[in-house]
Amino acid sequence: MKKITLLLLLPFAAVLSVFSQSTFTILPKFQVGDTLVYNAVDNTNDAVHKVVPNTAISSRDFYLIVKEKDNKGNLKIDYKINKIKIQEEEKTYKTIPIVGGIEKFLKDDLKNTAIRFTIDGSGRFQSLDNKDEIEELYIQRMLPTILDIVKKQTKHKPTVKEIAEAKEKLKEQFNILDIFEEIPALFKYYGQPLMEGKSENVDSVTTKYTVARLNDGTIWLKTNIDLLNGDETTAKDNPGEEFLKDSNSEEDNDDDIDLGITATSEEEYKYNTEGFVTYLKETVQVANKYESSENSVLQGGIIIKLIEIKKKQ
Repeated sequence: MKKITLLLLLPFAAVLSVFSQSTFTILPKFQVGDTLVYNAVDNTNDAVHKVVPNTAISSRDFYLIVKEKDNKGNLKIDYKINKIKIQEEEKTYKTIPIVGGIEKFLKDDLKNTAIRFTIDGSGRFQSLDNKDEIEELYIQRMLPTILDIVKKQTKHKPTVKEIAEAKEKLKEQFNILDIFEEIPALFKYYGQPLMEGKSENVDSVTTKYTVARLNDGTIWLKTNIDLLNGDETTAKDNPGEEFLKDSNSEEDNDDDIDLGITATSEEEYKYNTEGFVTYLKETVQVANKYESSENSVLQGGIIIKLIEIKKKQ
């Protein structure tokens, strides 16, 4: 009887052990008029640069300026470029002329126009407010260059319809948040419950968390995300698969083949006592576990450091 009672109590013990871990939420203390000065540096390795031309931003200094607060408690923030540097600009221009247009868009157009976005009262990213304005700046800068390349390569003057289609295609493929990934990244973990110590979450990917609140009031958060290992509930992603159950094709055994490919993402955050991110390192690695050469690991990412906090006087 005692053994049965003990077995029945085990699930409850597991639940209680979870609740015994302290949970908390990071809430940034942004005030209208605050300006946070950051520096961001590219964390891409040489193996990627050998495969992809150096068109990446190598570093930038930027401001986050808290502009206003609406009646719902949401904050409007401007992301403003101060300084920006692109990898090996001159060498890249010779091989990819279009990069010159991208450089002017980043250095000139965006230096004069802030990227405006909204966060909610808990600090979570909500929306990009001037998306259309930023897209139009990009199109105005890039479309003439692209049309000029088309004319030279095809000896054909694009029609009005073709120009409109090219403009629409540019708009579809452009996302400013893909270029300045720090905008959503800096606000990623605000307003959600975090569990001190180590924990794991499995959905479409497997994420391992390590969270610590230090004696000086700062917070350290680290994640390790296995991008190829998640909850395998993807049957609906392959409609018609049920009709292949009786197939004897060798393709049925594809899932058993281990190609040795791994894809992981690691994040490291440090927050100060006001809940502001003072350090962020984000790294994505694609590798082959059966290869050990330097070129077998492709790594991309970013390192962000808080330089200064300017409070409204």
